[in-house]
Amino acid sequence: MVPHALPLGGAGDGAAETLTSTVRHALRRDVLTLALPPGARLSIRDLRLRYDVGATPIREALWSLLGEGLVVVEPQMGFRVAEADRDRLVGLMLLRQRMEPWLLGKALELGGPAWLRSVERAYAEFEPLDSKVGDLRPIDERWETLHRAFHISLVEGSGVPTLVQAVAHWYAETDRYRRLASPNLGATVGAKGDHDELCELVMAGAAAEAVAVLERHIRDTAERHLDYFDAGGVGDG
Repeated sequence: MVPHALPLGGAGDGAAETLTSTVRHALRRDVLTLALPPGARLSIRDLRLRYDVGATPIREALWSLLGEGLVVVEPQMGFRVAEADRDRLVGLMLLRQRMEPWLLGKALELGGPAWLRSVERAYAEFEPLDSKVGDLRPIDERWETLHRAFHISLVEGSGVPTLVQAVAHWYAETDRYRRLASPNLGATVGAKGDHDELCELVMAGAAAEAVAVLERHIRDTAERHLDYFDAGGVGDG
């Protein structure tokens, strides 16, 4: 079994669909975590060896990620990982700046005790790993997963699941830029204690203050990521 082989089930109804979904998630993860870096060529042959599966689920997964903007296809050249593009990052951060604070406001208006408990639980799981100034640990998948889960928990009480799903998609794609722009966890820190403050304000029901902190937090994140491009990082828009 090759190192990237997937934990796949046996045959049966829906097996082909499940296989394609599994390959798609693995390929998407490898793009977002930079295991497959921006601009990397994605040959069917190499991906078959990487994931130990046939060509059909690979092709279907690639066409699916093409629709997400994570993969591009060029005539005579085939598939490759989309470049890390400054304009794409600007668009993602504008979407997040507009949508996440609004959804948090709706969650604070409509969310009940169960939602508050989910926020508290997500923060309790993330807090031991939260980045601090001077933190030299590399960004890893566990940190990304728990960080993302905390942020998504903030908006899940909004009563608008379609928009929450869209935010989760934008957030996951932003993670790719974070890994490019931040050499370690200390480089992810903006206004110190934003996550602590967000959790405390949400628990206290301080809607206006919580929304303002989230707006600032996303704005600071956007500025740090864009500084990477403006200082000569990968991609120039």
